[in-house]
Formats: sequence, C-alpha cells, structure tokens
Amino acid sequence: MFLGTVVAIYTLGCLIGALASIAIGNSLGRRRSLIIFAIIAAIGTILQGTTFSLGQLIVGRIVSGLGVGGVNAVVPVWQAECSKPKNRGKNVVILGTFVASGIAIAAWVNVGLSFHQKSSVCWRLPLSLPFFFCILICLGVFCFPESPRWLVQKGRHDDARSALSILNDIPVASEHISQEIEIMQRAWNAESSRETGFLDLLSPSRERLQYRTFLAIIINFCAQMTGANVITYYASTIFRESLQFATLQSSLLAAGLLTWKIFAAVLAYYFVDRVGRKPLFMVAGGGMGLSMMCLAITVSQISKSSAAGPAAVVFLFMFMAFFPIGFLGANFLYSTEIAPQHLRIHLSAIGTAAHWLFNFVIAEVTPVAFTGIGFRYYIVYACTGFAVIPLVYFLFPETNGRSLEDMDRIFSRPEHWWQIAGAACERNLKVERVENSSEGCISSDDKYKHSEHVEKIQEKPLKTNEASIDDGI
Repeated sequence: MFLGTVVAIYTLGCLIGALASIAIGNSLGRRRSLIIFAIIAAIGTILQGTTFSLGQLIVGRIVSGLGVGGVNAVVPVWQAECSKPKNRGKNVVILGTFVASGIAIAAWVNVGLSFHQKSSVCWRLPLSLPFFFCILICLGVFCFPESPRWLVQKGRHDDARSALSILNDIPVASEHISQEIEIMQRAWNAESSRETGFLDLLSPSRERLQYRTFLAIIINFCAQMTGANVITYYASTIFRESLQFATLQSSLLAAGLLTWKIFAAVLAYYFVDRVGRKPLFMVAGGGMGLSMMCLAITVSQISKSSAAGPAAVVFLFMFMAFFPIGFLGANFLYSTEIAPQHLRIHLSAIGTAAHWLFNFVIAEVTPVAFTGIGFRYYIVYACTGFAVIPLVYFLFPETNGRSLEDMDRIFSRPEHWWQIAGAACERNLKVERVENSSEGCISSDDKYKHSEHVEKIQEKPLKTNEASIDDGI
C-alpha cells in the first residue's frame, strides 16, 4: 500500500498541474506556459535527485508532477492549433512516440543501475535525468511559432499572420493567410459574444459543452482503465512475482516490453489520419481486452504448466502492441479537437486531469489488488477494454479531416445528443460559402457557415506561384 502511494502521489501533482494550465495557458499563451511548467518540473527533479528524506522525495514528486501535468495539457492544444486538418493527428500522436521513448530509456537506465544497488546513484540518477529534458523544452520552445488561433484571440493579428506564414511556408501578404485570419476572427467573435468560463462546460447549451466534457473524460478513462499503466509501472513486478521469472530476467523483459511500445506507437502515427480516430480507439480497446483476458487465463495456470509463463509474456507484448495504436496520444488529441476555441485549453486540461486521476487510482490500488485477487485483477481490465468498442462507436463523433472550427457545427446541428456521432459521418454536408458578412459578432448559424467556408478556402489551391495549401490551419 505504501509503495502504491509513493508512486501515485506524482500523478496527483500532474492532475493539479493540468487544471492549472487553464489559467496560465489562455493568459500567457502556449509557449510561455510550457516554459513555466518545464521550470516547475525541473525544480521537482532537483528535489527528488537530491533528497535525503522521504518527505523531500514526496514533495519533489508532487512538484515534478505539477510541471509535467501542465506540459501534458498545453502541448496537444498548441500542436492541434498549429496543424492542418489532414495531418493534425500525426502531429499530436507523435507525442506518444516520444512518451514511449522516454519510458523505454528510463527502463533501460534502471536495468543498468540495478547492478549498483549499494550506491544511491542507482535511484538518484533516474530521478535526476528528466532535468535535462526540462531544460531542452525551455531552450527549444521559442524555435516554433505561437498558436495563430491564440494570437487572433488576443487581437495580435500581425503576429498571427507571421505564425501562419511560417506554418504554411507562404508569404505573410498572401491572400490565403488573410482569409484564414478573417475566419478565425469571426469564429472568435461569435464564441466570445457572451461571458464564458469553466462552469460553461457543465451547463446545458446548444453547443453541448456538457457532452464534449463527458467525451474528454471518458476517452481518458478508457486510456487508463484498460490496464496500460499497470504494466508500465509494475512491469518488473509482474514478470518477477506473477510470472515467476528471475530478477534480472524480469528487468530485461520489462525494458524490452516498454521498448516494444515505441515501435507499436509508429502504427498510430501512420494510421491516425488515414483511417480516423474512432477505428483506432476501437481496435486498441478490443485488442487490449483480448490480451488481458488471455493474460488472466495464462497467469492462473502458472503453478500448473511451465508453458504458462512464456505464453503470458506473449500476451503482455500483444497488449503493448494494441495500446499505443489508440491511447498513447490520440486521447489527448481528441480532447482538443472537440473543444471550441475559447474553451479548448479548459477541455484539454479536464481531459488531461481525468487521465492523471485514473492514473492515480491505478497506481494506488494495483499493489493491493495483486495481493488480494491475483490474476483476477486482469479480468477487470479485460472488461473495460471490450467496453471501449460500443462506447466509441455509438457516442464519439469522428474528427478526422475536420477543421477545428467545423467541430462546433457537428455538435450543435443535430437535434438530439445521440445523433452527434452519426452527424459526423455525413461527409457530403451542404457547404455554404458566406462572403461580405458584417463586422463584429455574428449569430451561431453564421458561425457554422463561416467554419464551412474555412474548409472551402483551405482545400482551394493558390493560383499563384506560391506553394499550394491543401488544408490550411
């Protein structure tokens, strides 16, 4: 129980950091917010690496979690707002590949240092290594442009034009950029015509913000409660205690399993913009459910068959092949895609906070569950894995290929909330080109027409010698 608490306390810090990004992300922008959270995370790693007491270690883990949670909430928003519809998924899902790489590096460092158990370096070094990645964020963030949507939101149109010019690789004076700035401004005027805030996500409205919040929480519930972090956090323990491998074998198998996750994550990068989000979520959920069911069966036979252990290893690797396909980045992407501009950082923060809340539950209860119910613990995750398929199919609208502005129409047009998932599948929706609209605030219907107009101008290639723009921001 104590082991679970020490591990889990970090995730509570991440949860608080994710929620804190709501205030910081919208007021300071995406880039400066990342620097602040990276500095906080760096302070946390210093506290952990130099600790000489349990109290300092716990404080360090909480502080480090604050920074990581904030980074985790802001980065997907920044990436989504700077990406074109046709490759937005790739740009955000690649985050999962780097997450998997970091976890694998940590696992191999632990393997190497396991031969030096008598020195405090064996635990100080792994806790201190993230400091260098925090510094890398601080040094590298200003090499990239600020979110053009945030700049428009703040009335900084010249800076927004410069950002779009860099992202699209076309001249600042391009008519294409002028059109995009105009559409973003009109959409922002419509959304900001009334006072909005965190409580709006919980209030009934035609925009169905409650439903969007529900989806952001559920998709992160699915990411955690299918058992991925049970394996990530306690891989060595599973191999050593559940499958009865030797200590060194367990460490090597755990590191190999977490390295395998990197290669599996590449599949998500390849397919996320080709087949969409929903198919990846359903395939990943079904595959993880099947893997956990088989794992429960094989672990239950460990004492009766010598083949049960190696078979269980196969199913663990099978699980890690399915998890990254749908839930190592795409879950964070989805929360940003379904949010309106003025509440995008809010919804991303809530989704990320839910991710870390369920992560905390996993880390806290897993040691107790392994002791209390043994192999039956895997059955819980088998059930939640299979439940992902109907949940995603019936409740989640597809976001692939849609502009961020267009998602407002998908949520608001259907008469009933249960029609939203089906409405997103109507690919041949009537497109109304709206021109010469009045300045200032516009009605909801006009806003949706303008969002459709965004897609029209994004798909229309430039007729000059400038580079052709297929999708725009």
